[in-house]
Amino acid sequence: MARTRPSAWVAVLRSALLFTPFLVVVLVAMVFLVLDTVAEGASTGRVIALVLVGFVALLLGYQVVQSVRDLFSRLTETTGPVERRWSRNEFLLFRNSYVFVDRNVYRLTPEQYLDIELDDTVRVVHYPHTGAVESIEIVEKASHAGSRQIE
Repeated sequence: MARTRPSAWVAVLRSALLFTPFLVVVLVAMVFLVLDTVAEGASTGRVIALVLVGFVALLLGYQVVQSVRDLFSRLTETTGPVERRWSRNEFLLFRNSYVFVDRNVYRLTPEQYLDIELDDTVRVVHYPHTGAVESIEIVEKASHAGSRQIE
C-alpha cells in the first residue's frame, strides 16, 4: 500500500504543539490552587479542585512527554497479524479506525483501514511512544475461510 498519510512526525509535532499550552495553563491553575490552599487552609472544595486539576495535569503531561520523546525518536517497524480491527465515533463528529497488532493499537486513515482485514499480516512503521503511523503495508493476506471480523 502506498503512503496515504502525511508524515507521522508532523502529527507528533502537532500533538506536542496542541497539548503543551493546555498543560501550561493547567499547571498555572494548579500552582494558584496550591498557594490558595496553603494561605487559606484546606477545605473540601479546594482539595477536590486540586485532585481534579492534578488528574488533568497528569493526562496532559503524559501526552506532551510522549509526543516530545517521539520528536527525537526514530521510526520503529512492527510486523504481525491484525488481531483486532474496529472503528468508533469520537465526540460524535469524528470516525476513527484502529487496528491491534503485536500488543499495540494503531490509528489508521480510512483508506488504510479499508485495505486491512482481520488476520492479515502487516508491517507498521510508526513512532515508538505515540504509535503515530508513518505507513502500513500488508505483508500477507489472510485466508478468511473460518475467520470472523470483529467491529
